[in-house]
Amino acid sequence: MNIQYLIDGFSAQMQRERAKTQMTLGQLIGALEKMPGGAVVANIHGAHSYRGYYDDLAFKRSEGTRHASDLLAECKSAMGKAFEGYKGGRYVMGELTPVWIASYGCCGVKLIALHDDGGIAVADDEF
Repeated sequence: MNIQYLIDGFSAQMQRERAKTQMTLGQLIGALEKMPGGAVVANIHGAHSYRGYYDDLAFKRSEGTRHASDLLAECKSAMGKAFEGYKGGRYVMGELTPVWIASYGCCGVKLIALHDDGGIAVADDEF
């Protein structure tokens, strides 16, 4: 038996567990698609592999807001894309990938919700 299969399976199971407690890339895209034209959202940008779990996706948070349509385009471009992990490896992001708010190379907070007014809700990691 290949030990890598066991490690990959365990990693995938842990990612599914994390996805139960926070927004996934697919859920974020769905929420953004429901927003009216011209809507603005919290200024999260710069999609990258999350430092805490390389197979998860993170966005950097900056002051102000941005157009929801711009964030939607960034999220859609991350779908199916392979990102380089902080210490190496390539990780493909998909619909069930958990989303975090964190600067590159840093741990951060879970994205819990995107509100109708464009604000975001976050929470600390319990794992």
